[in-house]
Amino acid sequence: MKKTLLVAASLALAASATFAAPKRVTLKVWESAGPEKDFIIWAGKQFSKTNKGVKVTFEPVEATDARAKIELDGPAGVGADVFVTPHDHIGALVAGGHVLENPNKAYLNDFIDSAKMAATYGGKVYGYPIGIETYGLFYNKALVKEPPKTWDELKAFAKGFNDKSQNKYACVWEVGNAYYDIIFMEGFGAELFGPNGNDRHQHNINSAAAIKGLKYFQNLRKEILDVPAADMSGDFCNSSFAEGKAAMVITGPWKIADYNALGIDYGITTIPAFPGDSNPPASFSGVRLAFVSEYTEYPEEAKAFAEFICSKAALEQRYQITKQIPPRRDIAVNDPSSQGILE
Repeated sequence: MKKTLLVAASLALAASATFAAPKRVTLKVWESAGPEKDFIIWAGKQFSKTNKGVKVTFEPVEATDARAKIELDGPAGVGADVFVTPHDHIGALVAGGHVLENPNKAYLNDFIDSAKMAATYGGKVYGYPIGIETYGLFYNKALVKEPPKTWDELKAFAKGFNDKSQNKYACVWEVGNAYYDIIFMEGFGAELFGPNGNDRHQHNINSAAAIKGLKYFQNLRKEILDVPAADMSGDFCNSSFAEGKAAMVITGPWKIADYNALGIDYGITTIPAFPGDSNPPASFSGVRLAFVSEYTEYPEEAKAFAEFICSKAALEQRYQITKQIPPRRDIAVNDPSSQGILE
């Protein structure tokens, strides 16, 4: 499978991402360590094959740290030519003049609507979508025979599983992180930031529904997870799940590769529904975007590489390496883990 994709990538991209390079060029790329690194290294080698004279180097910078780093390193002349960061950093990057616009809007035609939206700011395209994600309920199949569909079912499971003396808990997540905790407001009917989620004048964070949801959230410490919020770090949650001390964890596809490497037999399903609602609560979703730095000395080559890594052939390979869902309409994913996230 990998060999087939490598050949397909080389052939499909030879025409679309080739240009005349008058001199030797080195592009520095920032991306997270782990499977994302493996993809960039693969992509750099493939890109160089069809773009003679261009070398791609990788520097590990966590996606969530890239914006702050380019703000400092870019003007100093030591920043990346291409870097990857979450879509919600696009406003600050554009307003600060740190990224180049991509005038080629046509390449977005094959992407899903949310990816198009995420890559666009002020009617102009800046980002290159390479992954889409949200979080779900990961459960250890050796400990959970049937994942809970409601929080009431989860509470019932916790009564027989929890043991505070051994740090055993039915379900863990980063309880101090609003990225996850929005489910408690949305799940009880709060229409945050208006009907389209984009009106800061209708935040509704202090609405009756939001308060009801947060009180429910508050009571969960007594009922299923009696741990101080400061202790509920991502490392604690993931190690608890890996060691079998947590039967379930709320996290996202960025942990799939790690859990696979550990040999955990797990499943992924939707977040349990809250009382009075049979549907899972709405969760935040995110789009992973590549950007071309305003400070690059090689804008043509950097843009070509950014389009290369979000092409169909490259994202098919990225999916094989990272298991992160490609945001393109023309790529089908069918493994159980991805289906759980998509659901």
